Amino acid sequence: MADSDFDDLWQQICQNHHHKPLTDSTNTQLIDAVVEGRVDNDKFVLFTADSQSAGRGQHGRSWLSGRGNVFLSLYVPMHTRHARFGLGRLTGLLSLLVGFYLANLPVIEQINHERTKEHLPLIGVKWANDVGFYDDNRQLFQKLAGILIEPVFAKQPVALTGVVIGIGLNVANSPVIADGLYQAASMADIWQSSLGKLPQAHEWYQPICHGIYQAIMHHNRLCDGSQARADFVRQFNRCHVLTNRQIAIYVRDDMTTVHQAGRCLGIDEQGALLIDTTDGVQAVFAGMVQLAK
Repeated sequence: MADSDFDDLWQQICQNHHHKPLTDSTNTQLIDAVVEGRVDNDKFVLFTADSQSAGRGQHGRSWLSGRGNVFLSLYVPMHTRHARFGLGRLTGLLSLLVGFYLANLPVIEQINHERTKEHLPLIGVKWANDVGFYDDNRQLFQKLAGILIEPVFAKQPVALTGVVIGIGLNVANSPVIADGLYQAASMADIWQSSLGKLPQAHEWYQPICHGIYQAIMHHNRLCDGSQARADFVRQFNRCHVLTNRQIAIYVRDDMTTVHQAGRCLGIDEQGALLIDTTDGVQAVFAGMVQLAK
């Protein structure tokens, strides 16, 4: 499918765009709307808000942030005879692909071009679903965006009808991170005058949806074998902020016990994080990643 087809899809998304000044969680609201039949489950549907009070992140962590940021959830139907555009199947690679394409949005590439000239750390993707950069001086990850992908079951009998892809992007301000596991940064924090005017939150909707579209199409090609997974692995690892760093893996909310530690080698073709440990190379499919202390 040609990338130009996104223009047609964007028209559909605009026709099915629901916006609220305030909501609890854009993902929750959109999932409920699909399950309850208030929106079509065979079309892309966009839900955005100016602010949210009960946003969710990885492992159920809260995502609290104020106005001026992006709170966006896009429902993507499974590919069927009723849905021209859609997700072929759901795998763990999808989150990595969404993160990869967000980290490679044209505006992010422009920011990285300026940061390269000033020898600043580049924005990239952090396994498994964050976008940001590492502050080497503070040895702390600066998170700009987070991704939460949730399956939607809305048919009788119950079946997977699609996924909701939630994106939170810090544009005007940085949210409060309650557990202190990382530091949040915003586009306003790193924006440079040479780039022109900082886009407002609503101006990010179209490029973010385009990035999600690219991720879906790429994911479908990887799953049907029409594109080699090894190519994506190389692309991902080049912009992966953990590659070749000493890292520690923690399980769920236990941030006191290191589950595994070693040098990050990147991801494999299944999307697992590869770590070179004293016991050899280990594949990690879930967990919280931090730089080793």
